[in-house]
Amino acid sequence: MSLGGRRWPVAAAVVAGGLFALLLPLPVGEQSRVAHALAGSCHVILFAVLAGVLRAVAPARISGWLIWLGLAVGAGAIECIQPFIGRSAEWADWFYGVAGAACFSFRRPWPAGGSCGRWVMVMLGLLILFPLGWEFSMWRGEDRAFPVLAQPGTFWAGRGWTLHGVKLSVTAEGNFRVTSKTTKNQEGFAYPGLFRGAVVSDWSEGGAFQTAIYWPGTESAVFAVRIDDLPGNPPYAERFQREFAVTQGWNHVKIPAAQWGTASGGRAMNVEAIRQWGLFLVSATEGFDYFLFAPVRLVAPASGAAGGD
Repeated sequence: MSLGGRRWPVAAAVVAGGLFALLLPLPVGEQSRVAHALAGSCHVILFAVLAGVLRAVAPARISGWLIWLGLAVGAGAIECIQPFIGRSAEWADWFYGVAGAACFSFRRPWPAGGSCGRWVMVMLGLLILFPLGWEFSMWRGEDRAFPVLAQPGTFWAGRGWTLHGVKLSVTAEGNFRVTSKTTKNQEGFAYPGLFRGAVVSDWSEGGAFQTAIYWPGTESAVFAVRIDDLPGNPPYAERFQREFAVTQGWNHVKIPAAQWGTASGGRAMNVEAIRQWGLFLVSATEGFDYFLFAPVRLVAPASGAAGGD
């Protein structure tokens, strides 16, 4: 089939449509572990299909390397565009796409007979399953780390967050850095901060909620720690929320279990079914640059205070 054949415009439309689909909003939260795993697998499948379509219609003189390189550039361009449309660039997704494209860029996906064809299909299957296995390994790592709830430097620390108006990174000193997505001349987000789903939901033996916050501003600010045991976005009275003021420098935060075990409205929390916890700004939300917070953990009453240095 030549490039000028009737099937080539159809193939080009399929490729363009597939790449455009990567810009559409996700049906579930972008920080969801399920979303990440499924997105990775879908990248493998999509780019394998796109490579197969291009290989099927391209003449033999078109090198598989050219098809693979073109899809790799397209996948990279999509990841570069996503931060400008409310998504985030995930270079793991780029890798999954490039790996999927490699399956069929160099040979037609059909017929699939012969040892080479079978090995290609086996490789494609392993690539599809790899994102699911990787997400499970991170989930398992966090499960084993309990009562540590968030620890910079661990391979699972970057996954599982829901971010509101902020970006998250890790400092060389081993703390989390939360940076505002807006500049001082822009209107800030209401309650900028972050939430994390509880991999281990049973906090009944966990102890006090402990961390430390570094505030760089010369004026004080008010933060809040929130813990939910109900699905969705429970009202203030049905969740635990403790607000506290911070000043310039490190501020230690330690909330006894007897306190966070009671919702703001007085209801006893189901401490065996915690769903998520969060940390966010209540005041000084406009124009803030960044703040740091130390590892977050649940500690027994006899344990020492949280460190932030």
